[in-house]
Amino acid sequence: MHYPMQVQSRNPVLYALASALIAGLGTMLGGRVGRGILILCTVAFFGIAMLIPFIGWLLFPVWLAAWAFSIYDGYATARSWNTRHGIIS
Repeated sequence: MHYPMQVQSRNPVLYALASALIAGLGTMLGGRVGRGILILCTVAFFGIAMLIPFIGWLLFPVWLAAWAFSIYDGYATARSWNTRHGIIS
């Protein structure tokens, strides 16, 4: 007897929340580990660079944009995974 393979859908909001907690986590959970690590390292780099006196506050918008991109990318990764597997989300 043959049973069709079933795949579970990925919840885009959950992946976005994961990336809001830890930058790049939603992307890594979606299977794009290298990209997720790159996002995590980028956010961490700018977070540490903000500790530099005087220059740090200038980097705050860049850090915030990188973190926002992390959240968006986690969401988009889950939607992309669902689309590739024929799941409408």
